[in-house]
Amino acid sequence: MENSFWIINNQGESYPTLDKDIETEYLIVGAGLTGLHTAYMLSKQNKKIIVVESDKVGYGSSGRNTGKITSSHGLIYESISKKYGEEKARLYYEANEEGLRLIKDIVKKYNIDCNFEEVPNYIFTQDEDSLKQIKSEYKTCEKLQIPYEYLNKIEDFPIEIKGALKLDNQAQFNSKKYMDGLAKVVSSKGVYIYENTPVVGLEKDKDGYIVKTRNNKTIKAKIVVIASSNIWHDELGLYFTKEHAYRSYLTISKLNKPIAKGMFINVEKPSKTVRTYTDKGQNYLVCGGFDHKTGKCDNESKIFDDIVDFAKNNFKIGIIEQRWSTQDYIATDNIPYIGHISKDEPDIYIATGFCKWGISTSAIASIVISDLILNQKSKYQGLFDPSRIGSYLNLNYLKENTIMAYDYIKGKIKKGSMELDIAKGEGKVVVIDGDKYGAYRDKNGKLFVVDITCTHLGCELKFNSFEKSWDCPCHGSRFSYDGSILNGPALKPLKLLGMGDNDIDPDLV
Repeated sequence: MENSFWIINNQGESYPTLDKDIETEYLIVGAGLTGLHTAYMLSKQNKKIIVVESDKVGYGSSGRNTGKITSSHGLIYESISKKYGEEKARLYYEANEEGLRLIKDIVKKYNIDCNFEEVPNYIFTQDEDSLKQIKSEYKTCEKLQIPYEYLNKIEDFPIEIKGALKLDNQAQFNSKKYMDGLAKVVSSKGVYIYENTPVVGLEKDKDGYIVKTRNNKTIKAKIVVIASSNIWHDELGLYFTKEHAYRSYLTISKLNKPIAKGMFINVEKPSKTVRTYTDKGQNYLVCGGFDHKTGKCDNESKIFDDIVDFAKNNFKIGIIEQRWSTQDYIATDNIPYIGHISKDEPDIYIATGFCKWGISTSAIASIVISDLILNQKSKYQGLFDPSRIGSYLNLNYLKENTIMAYDYIKGKIKKGSMELDIAKGEGKVVVIDGDKYGAYRDKNGKLFVVDITCTHLGCELKFNSFEKSWDCPCHGSRFSYDGSILNGPALKPLKLLGMGDNDIDPDLV
């Protein structure tokens, strides 16, 4: 998997792998922004806290984002207001502003060097039809007293626009530098962090829960927080049906002609995200977007050609320094799921479905979850309640699950090449003895052939030409060409040819 500019240039501290059975009061699964923020909030108590991470701190989606910290999540407030009322829409804004303030306070209090700067966020359009949506959003936000400014032009921004919304006092940073600093802070407060410790399941115990790791170690915990982007343990909340996975793409290049400081995103499709970044006196342009559903692209590599064309046609940039992709989970009603995994399991907490805005929402997730754990209530719990009916009684929910069913059935049709004449760096679906496999030949000429039945719920995987991975179009699980897991909710790797059929395990209860 290609690493981001942030990860490549900021390796951070190393933390040990869990090599023994252990007990704790609080177990947090995932050492990204959500997990570290939650550890920080809970560290104020005199309780044992363990954070486990399948890779290294900040190596997941949290270290592969744009670094935008904002309450301006596209044209969101009108849709929330129509579905849940003006009070909930205003509360969504207040929650994300509180998340932004938490990050700002942490940076200032602990003097974390992470290129943090306050800048405005802009939502713009070059399309006349989308302009109507922007104007309608602006009217809604006036009612909600959300301080957007309507613009006909963005000064010192080289893209000609039809209209834009500007929200001041937002921020941007280097998310990996921030997480490295925050990990040091929570460690100093007595939190134990274990890297390269993937979990493979969760079971109930008379005193709480037992979480198993891939190297056959167990963690006994009274309270578990699943902060790993996707919900790998379900408790029959059926979260894999209430959110869907998207891939997005980013590039970074030197910016040879300065533009307005800020963060920019368009309304129309394809999505285009732009931000400035300055480090050691050098100005950079972060540019990307162009998202699509996971497993729903025939040529991921070509997307970067489109991004580079867009960047070069609108900005004075140097060579592309780095290119990478990331994965986000979108709730069907565009509001994250934060809180109790179910009413029957009040001591398991989740945070997922961040809808590509996981920085401010990761911070508010930590506030909500810590409030629920310590005070049994949060002023935001109704808004983000994972069990809310509105998140699955909607047309988008029905549409997405119809597509998932189609993808499952389509994948069972026997197609593919009978040949194993595969070039270096190439992956394709092949049929061997009547069964479908995924074949990939690495740069050294070694051939890897894996069972491409997803180990989550059995959908057929599709080859990702950029990441050289096998991606699930149903629920977003991703696997390396050697079968190892890159993204959940799958908990078990793919088997190589000759090792038998894959083990399907959705861990529903």
